[in-house]
Amino acid sequence: MQLDKLILLLVITITMGIVKTQAQKKWQGDLLTDNLQDFASGAYTEVEGNIIVEEYEGADLTVFTMLEKCSGNVSISDNKKLESLKGLENLKEVGGSFLITNNPELYSYCALQKELISTGIKGVKISKGIIEKMETQDNGYNPSIMSLQNRKCSAVKFEDFCFSC
Repeated sequence: MQLDKLILLLVITITMGIVKTQAQKKWQGDLLTDNLQDFASGAYTEVEGNIIVEEYEGADLTVFTMLEKCSGNVSISDNKKLESLKGLENLKEVGGSFLITNNPELYSYCALQKELISTGIKGVKISKGIIEKMETQDNGYNPSIMSLQNRKCSAVKFEDFCFSC
């Protein structure tokens, strides 16, 4: 009887390990804009390398919905249609710098609030040197780390105001 329970416990432990391993898929090498659909369809949770999103045609980053970790740098730049970082809600760790530059329609960083800003900056893996690691420049809205921590993660587009209505 005791042996049966031990075997059952062993089977459950092994099964849980296999499920966890299958759920955590790693993209090996740099992830470029041209590979984003392959990345999304593969349900990857981690990138062993850099993420470079340039001249992307999407309004958000929902292709990254499963992403939890990037061992290198993240660069999101020169995306004329990007309005939101939606899709990065599960990102918890960035090993290098996090650059968000030259995205003229980007006004919402709220996706970063769930994990990266609320837990990462306050003490997990990205906290060391975060001020030097994260840069926002030449976007529709360029929040500081302090603004993001204080939940000021988005801004209204100026053109949305109507002064002659």
